[in-house]
Amino acid sequence: MNKIFMGKPIHWLMIVITTAIIFSCGLNKMHVSNFNLFISIIFISIAILIFLILKTSKQKN
Repeated sequence: MNKIFMGKPIHWLMIVITTAIIFSCGLNKMHVSNFNLFISIIFISIAILIFLILKTSKQKN
């Protein structure tokens, strides 16, 4: 499985969780009924995802 899923398992888990959050908002038609909240959830989810991936990755000097 390491050849298929390159990277840390925690990164894949965070991507799956973020995708599930955004997908559930779409299923609830939040992008039609409450657009501002929908966009806020997307931006916050992506910001947290990027922050956690950068925080758990090794920095190259």
